[in-house]
Amino acid sequence: MKYIFDLKFRGFIQAREFSRSLNLKNRKEWDQWCKNNIYTKPKDIPVLPNLTYKNNGWIDFKDWLGY
Repeated sequence: MKYIFDLKFRGFIQAREFSRSLNLKNRKEWDQWCKNNIYTKPKDIPVLPNLTYKNNGWIDFKDWLGY
């Protein structure tokens, strides 16, 4: 059985603005926030932004979260 997911995410800049608005301090807090907000997190915000935006603006979690 093969599963194909057609996920559409926000552009990197817009997604990064959202992540920075959460005022999280590190990757651990990001992972915890995603886990705790699984049903309320916008569907167009990736849990693994480092993979989603790997060749499209990604630098590191420090940049992603703005700390």
